[in-house]
Amino acid sequence: MRLSARNNQRRAGAWGCTRASQALRDVAQAEHVYAYVIGDEVPHLHVHVLPRYPGTPREYWWTRVDQWPQARRGGVAEIEGLVRDLRGYLT
Repeated sequence: MRLSARNNQRRAGAWGCTRASQALRDVAQAEHVYAYVIGDEVPHLHVHVLPRYPGTPREYWWTRVDQWPQARRGGVAEIEGLVRDLRGYLT
């Protein structure tokens, strides 16, 4: 029973990452989406998804994508708008 529950959690996590990645590509026009899995202290699935946009120089891909000085960033209004659009896409 425990193994079955664990497998279901893995499948759910993979499905959620896939949906979030597709949403960032479709809604925010991300060229690629990186996923970081973190679970140091509490046994749960914790995934960060980080979009890479067209035009990002190769030297800023993967772990440095957020260090590119010209990377897309937003203020409160832009972030709220993106969250609203992603929520609409995912529901």
